[in-house]
Amino acid sequence: MSTLSKLTSVAFATCLATSQTVFAAEDPVKILVLDDMRGIFSGNGGPNTLLAVQMAVEDFDTSSLGTTVEVLSADHQNKADVGSSLAQRFIDEQGVDAITFGGSSAVGLAVQGRAAESKVITMTTGGYAPNFVGDQCSPYGTQWAPTTRELARGVAGTLVDQGLKDWYFITADYVFGRALSTDAADAVVDAGGGMKGETLHPLNTNDMASALLAAQASGADVVGLANAGSDTETAIKQARSFGVGDKLAALLFFSNNAQALTLDVAQGIRVSTSFYWNMNDTTTAWAERFMERNGGQVPTMGHANAYAATTHYLKSVAAAKSQDAAEVTAMMHSLPVDAGILENASIQENGRVVYDMLLAEVKAPSESTGPTDLYKILSRIDGSDFFLSAAESGCPLVN
Repeated sequence: MSTLSKLTSVAFATCLATSQTVFAAEDPVKILVLDDMRGIFSGNGGPNTLLAVQMAVEDFDTSSLGTTVEVLSADHQNKADVGSSLAQRFIDEQGVDAITFGGSSAVGLAVQGRAAESKVITMTTGGYAPNFVGDQCSPYGTQWAPTTRELARGVAGTLVDQGLKDWYFITADYVFGRALSTDAADAVVDAGGGMKGETLHPLNTNDMASALLAAQASGADVVGLANAGSDTETAIKQARSFGVGDKLAALLFFSNNAQALTLDVAQGIRVSTSFYWNMNDTTTAWAERFMERNGGQVPTMGHANAYAATTHYLKSVAAAKSQDAAEVTAMMHSLPVDAGILENASIQENGRVVYDMLLAEVKAPSESTGPTDLYKILSRIDGSDFFLSAAESGCPLVN
C-alpha cells in the first residue's frame, strides 16, 4: 500500500480482512470502494458507502468463499482522470476483483470502461447516468442505482398529473445533470406538460441567483432541480429568497440532504427513491445498525445499494466457486437478489438491477417524530414495467 500511496497522494486505503480459515490466502477477494470521500457528493455515498460495504462483508458467511475478503477505498475527487488512474493502479498493484463506485457519473463511466478492459467487475451503486447500462455498458458491470430516467419519471409524471404542467429546470452542466433534465423534460411532455426553459450551472457552485431569477421570471409551475449533493442544497436554501421555494422538485434528493437542510427548509419536497431506511423490517434493522456506527446519519439509497450489491457479489463468488469476472457476472445474473434492502429486485441482461421504487415527500417538522423521521411514503412504483428493458437500453451487448 505504501507504493500506491506514493503514486496517489489523493488516495487512501483501508483494509478489512475476515478471520475465517483461508483456502488460498495468496488470493483474497478484493473489493475497491472508489467514491467521493470528501467532496460535494460525499454525504450521498463516500465514507458511509465504505461502511455499507464493510458491513456487507461482516454479515456474509465468508467461510463459503474459502478465502479472505479485503475492502480497499480511495477518493476519486470527482475527477475522471483521477478515478480512471486510481482504478488502473488498484487493478495492477492490488489485483482488485470488483469495484463499487459513486459520485460523479463521468468518473464512474471512466472507471467502468477501464475496469472492463481489465475484466474486472464493477457495481455502480451511486452513479445515476443511464449510460452505465446503455451505450457504455460493460460485460462485467451492474447498475444498482436508479438512472436519471426513473428518478425523473417518478416525480415529474406525478406532479404534471396533479396539474403542475409548466416546468423550468436548473441543471448541473455535466453528463448526469444534462441526462436528468432531458429525462425529466421527456416525462413532463409525455404526461401533457410543457417546458418554460432551463439554466445550466457549473458543478459545485455557491451562487444560484441568476438561475433562480430566470426560473422566477419564467412563471413556471415547477422548478426542477437537475443536480445533486451540495448543489441541490444550495438551490433549495436560496430558492426562498427568490419566491420559488414552494415550487421546487428535486429530481435527485437524498435523506442526508434533508438532514443537512433541516425539515424547516426541505419540507414538502417530493423525491423518487429506491430506498428509505424504515420501509420494511429488514431495512429498519439494517439501518439501525448502520446508524449506530456513523453517529446517527440516515443511510441513503446509495449506501443501501452498496450493501445489497456487495452481498450479492459475494454470494455469487461463493456459488461460482471462482473469482473469474465472467463466471461471477453470469452467476450474479442468474441468482435471485435477496429481498429486503431492495424490493422485488432482479438483474437484466444489460446489467440493470430492477426493483420497486418509492415516491416520497419530506415531512414537515410537525409531522416528524425525531431526527431520522424524514419522509412519508406517498406511493410505491412497480419496477417491473417502470425501468427500460435491456432491449430498449441501447447496450451493444444485448442481442
